[in-house]
Amino acid sequence: MKIAIAGSHGVGKTTFAKALAKKLNFRYIHDIVREEAIPKGFVINENTPAEVQLWLVMRQWELETATAGSWVADKCLIDYLIYAGGLKEEIFKEAIKRVVDDNARYDFVFYLPIEFPMEHDGKRSDDEEFQRKIDVLYKAYLENQGMKPVVLSGSVEERVEQAARHINQE
Repeated sequence: MKIAIAGSHGVGKTTFAKALAKKLNFRYIHDIVREEAIPKGFVINENTPAEVQLWLVMRQWELETATAGSWVADKCLIDYLIYAGGLKEEIFKEAIKRVVDDNARYDFVFYLPIEFPMEHDGKRSDDEEFQRKIDVLYKAYLENQGMKPVVLSGSVEERVEQAARHINQE
C-alpha cells in the first residue's frame, strides 16, 4: 500500500507521517527537504531554483519507486509539482509535470489543511501568505486531477485514527 501525505509546508505532514507509519507498521519515506536538501545547502523557499526543484522531484520519485512493501511518504511527487508552479523555466516545469503525471499513483492521499499556526523552524519559508497560496494550489490541483484526498483534521492522534479508519474501510 502506498500512502501519500499532501498539504502545504508547516501543516504537520512530517509528524503525522511518522505517527501513521508507526501505527500501521509501514515503511516511512522521509522528508527529503529536511533530511537531504537543506543539509546540502539548497535554497528551499519561494525562490527555490529550478534545478533544485527538479532534483527534489527526481529524488522523491527514486524513493517512492525503490521503497519496497507498504509505505507512508512524508511528502509526495505532487508536492514538488505544486511548488514548481512558480518556476519561470518552462522546460523544468514540463519535466516535473511529466514525472508526476506518469508516476503519482497512491492508494491513499491524506490531505492536511492549514489548521494551526506554522512553527517557524528557520529552514522553510515562514511566509504565511506563501503557505496559503500553496494550500490553494494544492487543493485546485487535486480537484482538477479528479483525485479525492481524505482530508484529516485535529491533533496528530486524531488524524492518525481518522486515517486508520479510512484504510480499514477500504
